[in-house]
Amino acid sequence: MNDFRKLFWAQVPYLTLANMKSRYRKTFAGFIWVVMNPILLYGAQSLAFKTFLRLELPNFFTYLLAGLLPWIFIIQTADMATPLLVTNGHFLKAMKVHPLVLLLSQVLDNFINFSFAFIILLIPVCFADGVSWHGLFFLPIGLFILISGVIGMSWLLAILNIFYRDVRYVVSFLTGVMFFLTPIFYPVSYIPEKYRWMVSINPFYNLIQPVRSTLYQFDLENMLKAFGIGLGWSGGLLLLGALYWKKKKNVIYYHI
Repeated sequence: MNDFRKLFWAQVPYLTLANMKSRYRKTFAGFIWVVMNPILLYGAQSLAFKTFLRLELPNFFTYLLAGLLPWIFIIQTADMATPLLVTNGHFLKAMKVHPLVLLLSQVLDNFINFSFAFIILLIPVCFADGVSWHGLFFLPIGLFILISGVIGMSWLLAILNIFYRDVRYVVSFLTGVMFFLTPIFYPVSYIPEKYRWMVSINPFYNLIQPVRSTLYQFDLENMLKAFGIGLGWSGGLLLLGALYWKKKKNVIYYHI
């Protein structure tokens, strides 16, 4: 078991680095393009919702930053991780690599790219839009909840896609719809009272909120509540992924 753990944690950083090199190979300033994508999307949405539509929301740039970039990290990771085990089936059969190593390396690759873009935007927003410095101290906890939930979600989706190949298309469709049903660029208060229950069962919102609660209008009580709910969702997703893996692990290699 100890040898397996050493091999496991030696392979994860190695494959994460390999993923990054592969993504940027044969591109001009490849890393810059990957980081600039969420930055440009953030700029376009800031212009559209704040300037054109004139949403009246205090510290809107902080609110959008703390919602949009975690959202991009979630959907990009889910989109890449869902077909990952199927597309790498021959590699998994040929090499002594645990499927979860592939999955974790993909999540970490995306998280590194997300982190760079997030920091680049957070620095000017901190000074221009009044980010709470107290909340920044708790930001790593919010990010830990976010990445834990994304790992659990990706793990579950990747295994489901092995047995139900339409899952990758369903995920792509649902994330497109959920962008408008998740309070990313608008607050929960804009949602009519009778529909707010939809937010409470929205996994995307509940993984994003721990990050947002540390940056936007910091309040210790609200932040701890968001942390508790977020931990429940991330723990639940990890548990579902682990249980489904345990149930299917003996037949996975026959289907990939």
